[in-house]
Amino acid sequence: MQVSKEIQEYIENNIFPIYQKNDSGHGIEHIKYVIKRSINFAKQYDNINLDMVYVIAAFHDLAHHIDKDNHEILSAQLFYEDEKMKDFFTDEQRKIIKEAIEDHRASLEYEPRSNYGKIILSADRNTDIISTLKRTHAYTITHYPNLKLDEIINKAYEHISKKFGINGYAKVYCEDKDFEDLKKNVAKLIKNKYGFAVKYMEANGIMDIKEKAKMFAIQAHMGQIRKSEPDKPMIMHPIGVGELLESFGYDDNVVAAGYLHDVVEDTKYTIQDIEKEFGKDIANLVMGASEPDKSLSWEDRKKHTIEETKKLPLRNKLVICADKINNLEDLFLKFEKSGKRDFGAFKRGEEAQKWYYTSIYESLILGEDKDLPIFKKLKDILDKVFYEKEDLYLKDTIFVDDQDCYAKLRKLHAGKIELQRLKSLVTLSKPFVIEFTGTPRTGKTTTINNLYDFFKKGGFDVSLIEEFTTSKYYKEELRSKFDNMSYSDRDLAIFEEIYKQLQKAISTKKEIILIDRSLNDRQIWNYRRLIRGDMPENIYLNAKEKYSKLSKQLIDFLVVTYADSLTSLKRDYTSSLALEKRSFLNQENIEEYNSCLNSLQGLFADSVDSMIFLDTSKMSMNDVSIEVASHILPVMRKRYIKTFKEKNQSFDI
Repeated sequence: MQVSKEIQEYIENNIFPIYQKNDSGHGIEHIKYVIKRSINFAKQYDNINLDMVYVIAAFHDLAHHIDKDNHEILSAQLFYEDEKMKDFFTDEQRKIIKEAIEDHRASLEYEPRSNYGKIILSADRNTDIISTLKRTHAYTITHYPNLKLDEIINKAYEHISKKFGINGYAKVYCEDKDFEDLKKNVAKLIKNKYGFAVKYMEANGIMDIKEKAKMFAIQAHMGQIRKSEPDKPMIMHPIGVGELLESFGYDDNVVAAGYLHDVVEDTKYTIQDIEKEFGKDIANLVMGASEPDKSLSWEDRKKHTIEETKKLPLRNKLVICADKINNLEDLFLKFEKSGKRDFGAFKRGEEAQKWYYTSIYESLILGEDKDLPIFKKLKDILDKVFYEKEDLYLKDTIFVDDQDCYAKLRKLHAGKIELQRLKSLVTLSKPFVIEFTGTPRTGKTTTINNLYDFFKKGGFDVSLIEEFTTSKYYKEELRSKFDNMSYSDRDLAIFEEIYKQLQKAISTKKEIILIDRSLNDRQIWNYRRLIRGDMPENIYLNAKEKYSKLSKQLIDFLVVTYADSLTSLKRDYTSSLALEKRSFLNQENIEEYNSCLNSLQGLFADSVDSMIFLDTSKMSMNDVSIEVASHILPVMRKRYIKTFKEKNQSFDI
């Protein structure tokens, strides 16, 4: 039995041209490949209609350009609505074809509903490793055009591992030796992330010596930690050095050497390994940044480095300079955050370190233009760390009468600078979401505004979501409708709106979201209604469980501020400059609210990973902001480091 010529002609003239709209991984070449495999697999089953097999394969990716996530449903619908197909097939045959198209995805959680579904699902599997890498790349750059190369490689690595790894979701229902061979090849390839990256770049004609060097360094330094900050992976330093060199516009080999500069000194790899993998030029640059035999004393090694650096060409000096800048910047931020000059993590104390770094700087600029931006950057950080250079205008003029505040702000500024450095290395998988709640007139709004400015001035992309029930949208669009609901229904409706609002904000890919009264604030209102008798206990408990789970998923940090009732009332009268009697904000309501907050501390602790529960009764509003920020920064730092580790995890050969 052969495929009908009339069907083939219709498909070739009317369906195939549509595939020009798809990315190359789902274009016409892929469709022809799947058709050929489908016809071949059909021989493994009895009573198979080849016309149906051909049409299923021809239509299966047709709607991929419309909606990649639901393309199987839309493609099936396009087939089912095609008037010409109604002439070729019976209603029963059309139903089977439609279901088979719907059942073709590799991630299908159920078994295809017919043999036709098993054929198309099996035929849709790629069996060539190079083709698989190319197809993955085509899909990724089409649908994620703003990713950097390392992010593209990581996304491809994760996708191929999940799909074709040992327990991968891709499956076949037909005998297919080629597919089994592919899975074996993938299993070998994903054991080593560096090897995967090189193969991926080679397959797609995008070999980048800088990215190759970064991946090699990640693999080489795997498991090593930063001596001065043990919670940070060692590889953060070489990546920082490489990216610093790139920021100054130096050539690719210099940047690559920046990534690799510690490999020979601190890992099992030799300079011969570097030369074999990256060539003589990069090997020479790496060698110039590597110290001699570590069996020598610290002083002898440093003296040798100081003298040898004087003789090096400029390109070698650039790598060394970037290395020293990164080390000193890390040290400076550590000092600033702690408020202490502690050299305890080093083999030699402050004076020895001062001698070494100052001497290296002098060796680097010997015979060179000391006004090169990279040399000036080293001199600036050298002066800050060892000669206590600082902004005297801020210290002696702006904050002359408040050195305590200046010291606190310096710590916060250092924490923010560190976050900037971390976010240059890795992007969080979702925005960092901070919810604010608590008693009125306790510093909440001031803190939100101050933190918005704090992060915005630090170069973070920040979104501020106002309190929903006081928003213009709520007052003008929803309030009249919600006022006619029962307490329980209204609470649920408000919650659903707040949840949608937060989900929408998260989907915008902001880096930080500040939200005034969100999921956890609704818990407070529900608890108040429970103790007042306005909400049945079973409804409260169901809502409590639901809100807590969603908060755990979406809220990263919870800020709860409160104060004694008289302090809150005094602040309200003072801030509004008005002495009229308050209707809602009175002593009884504030005390009830504070009581609820105290009762819910355990619930809050279960609903978020991190929080601050702050009594602001004896604090100024600015002190509240400083205290809250000082708790948030370490949590964000930890999140960035955790994300970096997850992104750069690898496997040994």
